[in-house]
Amino acid sequence: MPDLNTEQVRAQLASLGLSPVDDEDLDEISHRINALREALAGIEPGDLDAQEPVTMFDQRGGPDEP
Repeated sequence: MPDLNTEQVRAQLASLGLSPVDDEDLDEISHRINALREALAGIEPGDLDAQEPVTMFDQRGGPDEP
């Protein structure tokens, strides 16, 4: 996955209503975004379409109910 350049990062920030303080700040933001993208690209969740849903929370009710 190619890195985003500073102008691409600036455009993404602007789309969120944000702007960097200065060019040094933009360089740091770009570096961090690209590092996160690289780290997340390595995560392979597997075949999620083949997984059955599971309950994440106890369905019994509140603390007074069995």
